[in-house]
Amino acid sequence: MRAIIYCRVSSDQTGKAKSVADQERECRAVCEREGWSAAEVLTDNDRGASRWSTKDRPAYRRLAEVLRPGDVLVLWEASRASRDLAAYVLLRDLCASRGVKWCVSGKLLDPNSGDDRFGSGLDALLAEREAEQIRERVLRGKRSAALEGRPNGRLPYGFRRRFDPNTGRTERWVHDPATAPIVMEIIERFLAGESLHAVARDLTAREVPPPNEGVPWKAQRIRTMISSPTYAGLRAQHGQITGKGTWDALVSEETHHRILGILADPARRTSAGPGVKHLLTGIATCGVCGSGMRFFGPKSLKSPTYLCAENSCVRRRAQLVDDYVELRMIALLEDHDIAPVDDAQNGILVAEIERQRQRLDHFIQQLADEQITDESFQKLEKAINAKISAAAAKIRRAASSPLTSRISGPNAAAHWAQLDIVDRRQAIREHLSVRILPSSVGTRQFSIDDIRLLPAERTVD
Repeated sequence: MRAIIYCRVSSDQTGKAKSVADQERECRAVCEREGWSAAEVLTDNDRGASRWSTKDRPAYRRLAEVLRPGDVLVLWEASRASRDLAAYVLLRDLCASRGVKWCVSGKLLDPNSGDDRFGSGLDALLAEREAEQIRERVLRGKRSAALEGRPNGRLPYGFRRRFDPNTGRTERWVHDPATAPIVMEIIERFLAGESLHAVARDLTAREVPPPNEGVPWKAQRIRTMISSPTYAGLRAQHGQITGKGTWDALVSEETHHRILGILADPARRTSAGPGVKHLLTGIATCGVCGSGMRFFGPKSLKSPTYLCAENSCVRRRAQLVDDYVELRMIALLEDHDIAPVDDAQNGILVAEIERQRQRLDHFIQQLADEQITDESFQKLEKAINAKISAAAAKIRRAASSPLTSRISGPNAAAHWAQLDIVDRRQAIREHLSVRILPSSVGTRQFSIDDIRLLPAERTVD
């Protein structure tokens, strides 16, 4: 008889399931004892089999292709095939229709036998129940960790684990002396107005080890990293901050909200685009149809232009438009009066956030002591989280552009000359809306009246 061996193990083992190598070894021993020929071994490693599992099981899917009439499917135990009753029924019916027998834990079963169908069905129910119990225990552990502020999930860059000497489990996260200063450097440079693209280039040039080996420093990755509430000592679950963590913060909560406020500015772009070379490409718009303007500069054209990308409604010499927009930007920056961040007001808002979190902790304890109902707690939790969100939004709205802060004032022209093309484009996005109108003096002449500059819309939620 031809035997097909299927082995599977998940990453969240309970200590009962053996490794796939051990399963295969025992299944082969059964085949040798019964005189079966092991035609193929199908293995899914680090794959769950419950209805909650999200990873695909390619080896399991191949069973439908591999199993032939008269074969025997060899499993170390029933739960290796499935912990989902619906999936068990599909596999059982497939084997029954092809006359394929099962060998589970060394016992031969016939899917067409009523008694064997009942026994294997009971095993499937027990396997599904065990999966549900494991999931509930994991979820309870996560909820408990969230309420207590204990670390959970992937270790953030800038931290290392401190292990409990008795259990060997993670006790807490502590600052990593090698990488925590890098995180602080990135945040300080960002708040000082340096672009994330420039920071990424510098870190790469200095060969600073990135968070993930083999994955280079990129502006978008840095943006995601510095947005994490972890660095402010806050614990989040499902994207929502659940309270203070048990680890020491690298930055204040106020700084965290300032970072989010700056990154949320719609004038900011997460990417400068591949090899950006021209000042106003994708920034300036056509004054006729509203489409973006693109740079048009073939070798046959003596003077490159900005051209309406959609309908070619408008065309203007690129260098003249760039020069005029830059002069206006420098004049705007020289006169720009930056309102200082109101540290006192931000301090009041941070204190209010902490007060509301303490209220939430109080009601959580009341819920645990059964002094309030779950329904009442949910209403209180919703109201308190709304107040926390409102205070955090006020801190974010108060955040001023770090780039503007760095280059504004009497020396704006000198600062502008030192900016690269990415930062110049960013500054223009933050302050100006550029529209290029049809010529009012003839197609071969340039007039600044045909370039309409308006304040950029900047609304931060």
